[in-house]
Amino acid sequence: MSRFTSLASIVAMTGIALTGIALTGTAHAQSQAELAAQANDEGKELMYSNQYAAASKKFQEAVARVPEAKYFVNLCFARLQEGKYGEALTACNAANLNNPTEAVKSKADKLIAKIKQTADEQHIDLKVAGGGGGDTGVENPPPADPSHPPDPAHPVDPTRQPVRYAPVTGRPPSQNLSLAVTPDNKYTWTLGVDLYAGGGEIGQPNVYGSASTGFRIKSDYLLDPVNRIGAQGYLQVNHLNKGNSQSNLSNVSSLDIVDVGVAAYKHLCLGRTPRLCITPLIGGQIALMSPANDTDGLGSQVFNYAAVGARGELAAAYAFGYRYEHVLQLVGGVNVYSKVLSGPSDTTTGSLGTAMDVGLDKGGAVGYFGLGYTYRFNTPLGSSPFVTLE
Repeated sequence: MSRFTSLASIVAMTGIALTGIALTGTAHAQSQAELAAQANDEGKELMYSNQYAAASKKFQEAVARVPEAKYFVNLCFARLQEGKYGEALTACNAANLNNPTEAVKSKADKLIAKIKQTADEQHIDLKVAGGGGGDTGVENPPPADPSHPPDPAHPVDPTRQPVRYAPVTGRPPSQNLSLAVTPDNKYTWTLGVDLYAGGGEIGQPNVYGSASTGFRIKSDYLLDPVNRIGAQGYLQVNHLNKGNSQSNLSNVSSLDIVDVGVAAYKHLCLGRTPRLCITPLIGGQIALMSPANDTDGLGSQVFNYAAVGARGELAAAYAFGYRYEHVLQLVGGVNVYSKVLSGPSDTTTGSLGTAMDVGLDKGGAVGYFGLGYTYRFNTPLGSSPFVTLE
Protein backbone atom coordinates (compact mmCIF):
# COMPACT_ATOMS: atom_id res chain seq x y z
CA MET A 1 0.00 0.00 0.00
CA SER A 2 2.81 2.41 0.84
CA ARG A 3 4.40 1.73 -2.56
CA PHE A 4 1.20 2.77 -4.35
CA THR A 5 0.91 5.83 -2.12
CA SER A 6 4.46 6.88 -2.99
CA LEU A 7 3.79 6.35 -6.70
CA ALA A 8 0.64 8.42 -6.51
CA SER A 9 2.57 11.19 -4.76
CA ILE A 10 5.22 11.20 -7.46
CA VAL A 11 2.58 11.38 -10.22
CA ALA A 12 0.81 14.19 -8.41
CA MET A 13 4.02 16.16 -7.90
CA THR A 14 4.96 15.64 -11.55
CA GLY A 15 1.54 16.90 -12.64
CA ILE A 16 1.89 19.99 -10.48
CA ALA A 17 5.34 20.69 -11.87
CA LEU A 18 4.15 20.32 -15.49
CA THR A 19 1.16 22.54 -14.78
CA GLY A 20 3.47 25.15 -13.29
CA ILE A 21 5.71 25.06 -16.34
CA ALA A 22 2.69 25.47 -18.63
CA LEU A 23 1.34 28.36 -16.61
CA THR A 24 4.76 30.01 -16.58
CA GLY A 25 4.95 29.70 -20.35
CA THR A 26 1.44 31.15 -20.73
CA ALA A 27 2.27 34.04 -18.41
CA HIS A 28 5.44 34.68 -20.38
CA ALA A 29 3.49 34.70 -23.67
CA GLN A 30 0.92 37.08 -22.23
CA SER A 31 3.69 39.28 -20.90
CA GLN A 32 5.28 39.53 -24.35
CA ALA A 33 1.92 40.39 -25.90
CA GLU A 34 1.31 43.07 -23.29
CA LEU A 35 4.77 44.53 -23.76
CA ALA A 36 4.30 44.56 -27.54
CA ALA A 37 0.94 46.32 -27.19
CA GLN A 38 2.51 48.86 -24.82
CA ALA A 39 5.36 49.56 -27.24
CA ASN A 40 2.84 49.93 -30.05
CA ASP A 41 0.77 52.43 -28.06
CA GLU A 42 3.91 54.41 -27.21
CA GLY A 43 4.87 54.39 -30.88
CA LYS A 44 1.49 55.80 -31.87
CA GLU A 45 1.81 58.60 -29.33
CA LEU A 46 5.22 59.45 -30.86
CA MET A 47 3.71 59.41 -34.35
CA TYR A 48 1.03 61.86 -33.22
CA SER A 49 3.80 64.24 -32.12
CA ASN A 50 5.71 63.77 -35.41
CA GLN A 51 8.62 61.90 -33.74
CA TYR A 52 8.88 59.31 -36.50
CA ALA A 53 12.35 57.87 -35.77
CA ALA A 54 11.47 57.27 -32.13
CA ALA A 55 8.14 55.78 -33.19
CA SER A 56 9.94 53.39 -35.55
CA LYS A 57 12.02 52.05 -32.66
CA LYS A 58 8.89 51.39 -30.63
CA PHE A 59 7.19 49.59 -33.51
CA GLN A 60 10.37 47.56 -34.09
CA GLU A 61 10.23 46.54 -30.43
CA ALA A 62 6.60 45.50 -30.86
CA VAL A 63 7.27 43.28 -33.91
CA ALA A 64 10.32 41.78 -32.21
CA ARG A 65 8.13 40.67 -29.31
CA VAL A 66 5.00 39.68 -31.27
CA PRO A 67 5.30 39.65 -35.09
CA GLU A 68 1.70 40.65 -35.78
CA ALA A 69 0.68 42.20 -39.08
CA LYS A 70 -0.75 45.33 -37.44
CA TYR A 71 2.60 46.15 -35.82
CA PHE A 72 4.39 45.74 -39.17
CA VAL A 73 1.89 48.16 -40.76
CA ASN A 74 2.60 50.77 -38.11
CA LEU A 75 6.35 50.27 -38.62
CA CYS A 76 5.84 50.66 -42.37
CA PHE A 77 3.96 53.91 -41.76
CA ALA A 78 6.68 55.28 -39.47
CA ARG A 79 9.45 54.38 -41.95
CA LEU A 80 7.49 56.06 -44.72
CA GLN A 81 7.21 59.22 -42.63
CA GLU A 82 10.99 59.09 -42.09
CA GLY A 83 11.54 58.88 -45.84
CA LYS A 84 13.12 55.40 -45.52
CA TYR A 85 11.16 53.94 -48.39
CA GLY A 86 13.06 50.66 -48.77
CA GLU A 87 12.65 49.78 -45.11
CA ALA A 88 9.02 50.89 -45.22
CA LEU A 89 8.37 48.57 -48.16
CA THR A 90 10.00 45.70 -46.27
CA ALA A 91 7.75 46.24 -43.25
CA CYS A 92 4.59 46.41 -45.36
CA ASN A 93 5.59 43.22 -47.18
CA ALA A 94 6.09 41.58 -43.79
CA ALA A 95 2.60 42.66 -42.76
CA ASN A 96 1.14 40.83 -45.74
CA LEU A 97 3.10 37.69 -44.80
CA ASN A 98 1.84 37.54 -41.20
CA ASN A 99 -1.83 36.63 -41.61
CA PRO A 100 -3.26 40.16 -41.77
CA THR A 101 -6.95 40.88 -41.45
CA GLU A 102 -8.66 42.35 -44.49
CA ALA A 103 -8.49 45.83 -42.93
CA VAL A 104 -4.77 45.54 -42.15
CA LYS A 105 -3.99 44.10 -45.60
CA SER A 106 -5.86 46.98 -47.22
CA LYS A 107 -3.76 49.47 -45.26
CA ALA A 108 -0.53 47.67 -46.14
CA ASP A 109 -1.42 47.63 -49.84
CA LYS A 110 -2.35 51.30 -49.73
CA LEU A 111 0.95 52.18 -48.07
CA ILE A 112 2.91 50.07 -50.57
CA ALA A 113 1.30 51.98 -53.43
CA LYS A 114 2.13 55.27 -51.73
CA ILE A 115 5.75 54.21 -51.10
CA LYS A 116 6.26 53.20 -54.73
CA GLN A 117 4.60 56.35 -56.04
CA THR A 118 6.68 58.64 -53.80
CA ALA A 119 9.94 56.80 -54.59
CA ASP A 120 9.21 57.03 -58.31
CA GLU A 121 8.49 60.77 -58.04
CA GLN A 122 11.84 61.26 -56.28
CA HIS A 123 13.70 58.99 -58.77
CA ILE A 124 14.70 56.60 -55.98
CA ASP A 125 15.92 53.10 -56.87
CA LEU A 126 13.57 51.31 -54.50
CA LYS A 127 14.94 48.13 -52.92
CA VAL A 128 13.57 45.99 -50.18
CA ALA A 129 15.84 46.43 -47.15
CA GLY A 130 16.61 43.64 -44.73
CA GLY A 131 14.01 41.95 -42.57
CA GLY A 132 10.58 43.10 -41.53
CA GLY A 133 11.99 44.82 -38.50
CA GLY A 134 13.76 47.33 -40.67
CA ASP A 135 17.31 45.97 -40.54
CA THR A 136 19.29 47.09 -43.55
CA GLY A 137 20.69 43.60 -44.13
CA VAL A 138 24.07 42.46 -45.45
CA GLU A 139 24.93 41.53 -49.01
CA ASN A 140 27.39 38.58 -48.67
CA PRO A 141 28.41 35.80 -51.05
CA PRO A 142 26.54 32.54 -50.34
CA PRO A 143 28.25 30.13 -47.91
CA ALA A 144 30.84 27.77 -49.36
CA ASP A 145 29.56 24.43 -50.67
CA PRO A 146 31.70 21.54 -49.21
CA SER A 147 31.21 19.56 -52.43
CA HIS A 148 32.82 22.38 -54.41
CA PRO A 149 36.03 23.50 -52.68
CA PRO A 150 37.38 26.99 -53.41
CA ASP A 151 39.32 27.46 -56.64
CA PRO A 152 43.04 27.79 -55.71
CA ALA A 153 43.49 30.05 -58.71
CA HIS A 154 41.02 32.52 -57.17
CA PRO A 155 41.52 32.46 -53.40
CA VAL A 156 39.12 34.35 -51.11
CA ASP A 157 40.62 37.47 -49.60
CA PRO A 158 40.46 36.93 -45.81
CA THR A 159 40.60 40.69 -45.20
CA ARG A 160 37.50 41.34 -47.31
CA GLN A 161 34.73 43.03 -45.32
CA PRO A 162 31.05 42.21 -45.88
CA VAL A 163 29.21 44.74 -47.97
CA ARG A 164 26.31 46.20 -46.05
CA TYR A 165 23.41 47.55 -48.07
CA ALA A 166 22.61 51.15 -47.11
CA PRO A 167 19.05 51.98 -48.18
CA VAL A 168 18.54 55.27 -49.93
CA THR A 169 16.63 57.77 -47.86
CA GLY A 170 14.43 60.14 -49.79
CA ARG A 171 12.55 63.27 -48.84
CA PRO A 172 9.95 62.40 -46.21
CA PRO A 173 6.32 63.42 -46.76
CA SER A 174 5.71 67.07 -45.98
CA GLN A 175 2.91 66.27 -43.55
CA ASN A 176 1.84 63.53 -41.18
CA LEU A 177 -0.26 61.29 -43.43
CA SER A 178 -2.30 60.07 -40.46
CA LEU A 179 -3.43 63.68 -39.95
CA ALA A 180 -3.16 63.09 -36.22
CA VAL A 181 -1.79 65.55 -33.71
CA THR A 182 -0.54 65.56 -30.18
CA PRO A 183 -3.57 65.11 -27.91
CA ASP A 184 -4.99 68.53 -27.23
CA ASN A 185 -8.27 70.39 -27.11
CA LYS A 186 -7.74 71.42 -30.72
CA TYR A 187 -9.55 69.94 -33.69
CA THR A 188 -11.16 70.93 -36.99
CA TRP A 189 -14.86 70.24 -36.53
CA THR A 190 -17.21 68.19 -34.35
CA LEU A 191 -20.60 66.51 -34.11
CA GLY A 192 -22.41 66.18 -30.80
CA VAL A 193 -25.67 65.89 -28.91
CA ASP A 194 -26.94 67.27 -25.57
CA LEU A 195 -29.82 66.08 -23.40
CA TYR A 196 -31.10 68.53 -20.81
CA ALA A 197 -33.96 69.50 -18.50
CA GLY A 198 -34.85 72.62 -16.57
CA GLY A 199 -37.55 75.13 -15.90
CA GLY A 200 -38.78 78.67 -16.49
CA GLU A 201 -41.64 80.58 -18.02
CA ILE A 202 -42.53 81.55 -21.59
CA GLY A 203 -45.60 83.60 -22.55
CA GLN A 204 -48.36 84.79 -20.30
CA PRO A 205 -48.11 83.58 -16.68
CA ASN A 206 -49.37 80.04 -16.01
CA VAL A 207 -50.44 79.41 -19.61
CA TYR A 208 -47.58 77.00 -20.15
CA GLY A 209 -45.86 74.96 -17.50
CA SER A 210 -42.56 75.77 -15.84
CA ALA A 211 -40.89 72.36 -16.36
CA SER A 212 -39.04 71.74 -19.62
CA THR A 213 -37.05 69.01 -21.32
CA GLY A 214 -35.09 69.05 -24.55
CA PHE A 215 -32.23 67.88 -26.73
CA ARG A 216 -29.72 69.58 -29.00
CA ILE A 217 -27.80 68.47 -32.07
CA LYS A 218 -24.68 70.58 -32.58
CA SER A 219 -21.59 70.96 -34.72
CA ASP A 220 -18.52 73.02 -33.81
CA TYR A 221 -15.84 74.48 -36.02
CA LEU A 222 -12.60 75.70 -34.44
CA LEU A 223 -11.90 79.06 -36.09
CA ASP A 224 -8.76 79.95 -34.10
CA PRO A 225 -6.91 76.83 -32.83
CA VAL A 226 -4.25 78.88 -31.05
CA ASN A 227 -6.76 80.71 -28.87
CA ARG A 228 -9.32 77.87 -28.97
CA ILE A 229 -12.11 80.07 -30.32
CA GLY A 230 -14.84 78.53 -32.43
CA ALA A 231 -18.36 78.74 -33.82
CA GLN A 232 -21.26 76.36 -33.28
CA GLY A 233 -24.33 75.66 -35.35
CA TYR A 234 -27.17 73.94 -33.53
CA LEU A 235 -30.74 72.72 -33.69
CA GLN A 236 -32.53 72.22 -30.39
CA VAL A 237 -36.00 71.11 -29.39
CA ASN A 238 -37.61 72.24 -26.12
CA HIS A 239 -40.88 71.05 -24.59
CA LEU A 240 -42.77 72.88 -21.84
CA ASN A 241 -45.48 71.01 -19.97
CA LYS A 242 -49.07 72.10 -19.43
CA GLY A 243 -49.65 75.13 -17.26
CA ASN A 244 -51.74 75.28 -14.08
CA SER A 245 -54.36 77.83 -15.17
CA GLN A 246 -55.78 77.91 -18.68
CA SER A 247 -59.42 78.83 -18.13
CA ASN A 248 -59.23 81.60 -20.72
CA LEU A 249 -57.03 79.68 -23.16
CA SER A 250 -58.60 76.23 -23.31
CA ASN A 251 -57.34 75.57 -26.84
CA VAL A 252 -53.71 75.21 -25.76
CA SER A 253 -51.82 73.05 -23.28
CA SER A 254 -48.10 72.36 -23.62
CA LEU A 255 -45.61 74.16 -25.85
CA ASP A 256 -42.98 72.85 -28.26
CA ILE A 257 -40.13 75.05 -29.51
CA VAL A 258 -37.64 74.30 -32.28
CA ASP A 259 -34.59 76.59 -32.30
CA VAL A 260 -32.11 76.97 -35.14
CA GLY A 261 -29.09 79.01 -34.13
CA VAL A 262 -25.40 79.86 -34.22
CA ALA A 263 -23.07 80.61 -31.33
CA ALA A 264 -19.50 81.55 -30.51
CA TYR A 265 -17.41 79.90 -27.79
CA LYS A 266 -13.94 79.73 -26.26
CA HIS A 267 -12.24 76.81 -24.50
CA LEU A 268 -10.54 77.86 -21.26
CA CYS A 269 -8.04 75.11 -20.42
CA LEU A 270 -5.21 74.73 -17.93
CA GLY A 271 -1.85 73.30 -18.95
CA ARG A 272 -0.43 72.50 -22.37
CA THR A 273 -2.65 69.56 -23.29
CA PRO A 274 -5.40 69.47 -20.67
CA ARG A 275 -8.24 67.02 -20.67
CA LEU A 276 -10.58 69.33 -18.78
CA CYS A 277 -11.79 72.64 -20.19
CA ILE A 278 -14.44 75.18 -19.26
CA THR A 279 -16.27 76.59 -22.28
CA PRO A 280 -18.46 79.71 -22.16
CA LEU A 281 -20.80 80.13 -25.14
CA ILE A 282 -23.26 82.74 -26.36
CA GLY A 283 -25.50 82.57 -29.39
CA GLY A 284 -28.68 83.63 -31.12
CA GLN A 285 -31.52 81.64 -32.67
CA ILE A 286 -34.76 81.67 -34.59
CA ALA A 287 -37.49 80.05 -32.49
CA LEU A 288 -40.46 78.28 -34.08
CA MET A 289 -43.23 77.63 -31.54
CA SER A 290 -46.17 75.25 -31.56
CA PRO A 291 -48.86 75.01 -28.89
CA ALA A 292 -49.66 71.30 -28.55
CA ASN A 293 -52.98 71.33 -30.41
CA ASP A 294 -51.75 73.42 -33.35
CA THR A 295 -52.08 71.03 -36.32
CA ASP A 296 -52.88 71.20 -39.99
CA GLY A 297 -55.80 69.54 -41.73
CA LEU A 298 -53.98 66.21 -41.82
CA GLY A 299 -53.26 66.19 -38.10
CA SER A 300 -49.56 67.06 -38.41
CA GLN A 301 -48.07 69.47 -35.90
CA VAL A 302 -47.26 72.91 -37.29
CA PHE A 303 -45.07 75.72 -35.98
CA ASN A 304 -46.97 78.86 -36.92
CA TYR A 305 -45.50 81.19 -34.30
CA ALA A 306 -41.99 82.61 -34.76
CA ALA A 307 -39.81 84.51 -32.31
CA VAL A 308 -36.13 85.20 -31.79
CA GLY A 309 -34.02 84.02 -28.92
CA ALA A 310 -30.60 83.97 -27.32
CA ARG A 311 -28.64 81.21 -25.62
CA GLY A 312 -25.99 81.49 -22.96
CA GLU A 313 -24.16 78.43 -21.68
CA LEU A 314 -21.23 77.27 -19.58
CA ALA A 315 -19.92 73.75 -20.13
CA ALA A 316 -17.32 71.65 -18.34
CA ALA A 317 -15.83 69.17 -20.82
CA TYR A 318 -13.60 66.14 -20.21
CA ALA A 319 -11.74 64.87 -23.28
CA PHE A 320 -10.27 61.38 -23.75
CA GLY A 321 -8.89 59.19 -26.52
CA TYR A 322 -5.52 59.22 -28.35
CA ARG A 323 -6.10 62.74 -29.63
CA TYR A 324 -8.88 63.79 -27.23
CA GLU A 325 -11.47 62.97 -29.88
CA HIS A 326 -14.16 61.90 -27.37
CA VAL A 327 -15.65 64.58 -25.14
CA LEU A 328 -18.14 64.28 -22.28
CA GLN A 329 -19.79 67.50 -21.11
CA LEU A 330 -21.79 68.88 -18.22
CA VAL A 331 -23.77 71.86 -19.49
CA GLY A 332 -25.77 74.57 -17.81
CA GLY A 333 -27.40 77.53 -19.49
CA VAL A 334 -30.45 79.56 -20.35
CA ASN A 335 -32.59 80.15 -23.46
CA VAL A 336 -34.23 83.56 -23.63
CA TYR A 337 -37.13 84.25 -26.03
CA SER A 338 -38.86 87.36 -27.33
CA LYS A 339 -42.60 87.59 -27.76
CA VAL A 340 -43.90 86.06 -31.00
CA LEU A 341 -43.03 88.35 -33.90
CA SER A 342 -44.84 86.46 -36.64
CA GLY A 343 -47.94 84.29 -36.39
CA PRO A 344 -51.45 83.66 -37.73
CA SER A 345 -53.99 86.45 -37.94
CA ASP A 346 -57.53 86.41 -36.56
CA THR A 347 -58.85 85.19 -39.91
CA THR A 348 -56.35 82.40 -40.56
CA THR A 349 -58.30 79.20 -41.20
CA GLY A 350 -57.56 76.33 -38.84
CA SER A 351 -55.38 78.43 -36.57
CA LEU A 352 -55.58 78.56 -32.79
CA GLY A 353 -55.53 82.31 -33.09
CA THR A 354 -53.11 85.18 -32.75
CA ALA A 355 -50.09 85.18 -30.47
CA MET A 356 -52.22 86.84 -27.80
CA ASP A 357 -54.86 84.12 -28.14
CA VAL A 358 -52.32 81.42 -27.32
CA GLY A 359 -50.49 83.38 -24.66
CA LEU A 360 -47.33 83.98 -26.70
CA ASP A 361 -47.55 87.76 -26.87
CA LYS A 362 -44.97 87.81 -24.10
CA GLY A 363 -41.44 86.41 -24.07
CA GLY A 364 -39.68 84.47 -21.35
CA ALA A 365 -36.70 82.31 -20.43
CA VAL A 366 -35.92 78.71 -19.56
CA GLY A 367 -32.84 77.52 -17.67
CA TYR A 368 -31.40 74.03 -18.05
CA PHE A 369 -28.76 71.53 -16.97
CA GLY A 370 -27.71 68.55 -19.03
CA LEU A 371 -25.19 66.04 -20.34
CA GLY A 372 -23.53 65.99 -23.73
CA TYR A 373 -21.23 63.93 -25.93
CA THR A 374 -19.11 65.25 -28.80
CA TYR A 375 -16.83 63.55 -31.31
CA ARG A 376 -14.00 65.64 -32.75
CA PHE A 377 -12.60 65.36 -36.26
CA ASN A 378 -9.08 66.46 -37.20
CA THR A 379 -9.70 66.29 -40.94
CA PRO A 380 -11.29 68.88 -43.20
CA LEU A 381 -15.03 68.42 -43.59
CA GLY A 382 -15.67 65.57 -46.00
CA SER A 383 -12.13 64.13 -45.99
CA SER A 384 -10.40 61.36 -44.05
CA PRO A 385 -6.84 60.41 -43.03
CA PHE A 386 -4.69 58.64 -45.64
CA VAL A 387 -4.22 55.73 -43.25
CA THR A 388 -4.96 55.36 -39.55
CA LEU A 389 -2.54 53.61 -37.20
CA GLU A 390 -3.41 50.18 -35.84
